[in-house]
Amino acid sequence: MPAMGWRERLGDRVISAEQAAALVRDGDGVMLGLPEPVAFLAALAGRPDLRDVAVYSAVANVGAVAAANHPGIRVTTMFSSAVGRPLVNAGTIEFLPLTFHAGAAFVERYAARVSVVVVAPPLADGTVRPGAAMGYDDAIVAGARRRGDLVLGLVIESQPQIPGDAFRIEDFDAFIAVPPDEVAPAVLRDASEHAPAFAGYLSELIPNGATVQAGIGGVPDPAMGLLLDKRDLGIHTEVLGAGLAGLAAAGVANGSRKSIHKGLTVCTICGPGAVPFAAENPGVRILGARGCLDPRIIAQNSCLRCVNSALEVDLGGQVNAEMMGGAQYAGVGGQLDFFRACRLADDALSILAIESTAAKGTVSRIVPWMREGHVVTSSRYDVDVVITEHGMAWLRDQSTRRRAEGLIGIAHPDFRGWLTEEAGRLGLFGRES
Repeated sequence: MPAMGWRERLGDRVISAEQAAALVRDGDGVMLGLPEPVAFLAALAGRPDLRDVAVYSAVANVGAVAAANHPGIRVTTMFSSAVGRPLVNAGTIEFLPLTFHAGAAFVERYAARVSVVVVAPPLADGTVRPGAAMGYDDAIVAGARRRGDLVLGLVIESQPQIPGDAFRIEDFDAFIAVPPDEVAPAVLRDASEHAPAFAGYLSELIPNGATVQAGIGGVPDPAMGLLLDKRDLGIHTEVLGAGLAGLAAAGVANGSRKSIHKGLTVCTICGPGAVPFAAENPGVRILGARGCLDPRIIAQNSCLRCVNSALEVDLGGQVNAEMMGGAQYAGVGGQLDFFRACRLADDALSILAIESTAAKGTVSRIVPWMREGHVVTSSRYDVDVVITEHGMAWLRDQSTRRRAEGLIGIAHPDFRGWLTEEAGRLGLFGRES
């Protein structure tokens, strides 16, 4: 029986978003998975009677904004999106700092009486796949089932059937039906115009047979997607983007030399550009955060190369991937999990790939020192190599002076004089007696 027959098969276990929202009581905790169940949150926000409801959202998008504007609902998020960012920085939505891997333990510890996760249409054999994102949805469902709390699956017809970790129909108390044309929120990012330059530097660092990870943004994944001359790469990543998916589709990343999950492309989120490749592909596995993002598991991959981006890096090698202008801009996601994995493996490299400037060239992404109001998401002990479109700076095994010199050398030429002056003022080149 085709997947589209799920409503008929499940009968009275299928409810509307309004019926789901009616199950929430005053004083309840509500836990939401990835992606955001927008229709449920809209219905919840439409209940003027609610009081003292705490909503925990993996990422704050339009649904969280609607709920946060309700006087009886308090919303907390683990990731600040472009849509939710103004309310996060106004304090209307609270921010919870968590690495992606740590989020799995949190959602199991937190006793939410109602949990809602987005899923693909249930299959005839009782399998319920997570669609394009598992994240820590499996931990949400497991914790709720153990406590005997309510678990609801919001079914979006367009969500793909990706092999890997999945649920069973019996894991859910009910399934929320939404209009067939509803789509899950997705963010598409333009590739950096400097992607070919980044690919050239990455090619020097990534040998044939390496297992790779690429972070989100306009640099890491698009640049990685240009490494078509490589052979036998493996993929173990948080978000499978179009670049990495292209390598797998071309046979460049066949996983034949991986230490774990041999022959498989592994992720916990499938980006929109990678969905056509991953859907119903037996060579892909979508896993929960524990199986995909535990640094101890990631580190089992030999010749690991983790490529991520950030908002800025200072001359000491400290990285900020969260704050901009003293305000919460994003979240650390799985970046720190992969960088920590590189510290557990002797043959791994943690690579930071960032454009040298922002704001149309008016702001340097390489700064003298982490400024007040910003946070260090990766310490100076976490990153081995920094790449900009102007070159490559090795931080591993380098003194503070050599680090500063290397980073100034790959900054935009317009800012090198200023950075040199600031490095001297900060004593990074040694202090005069």
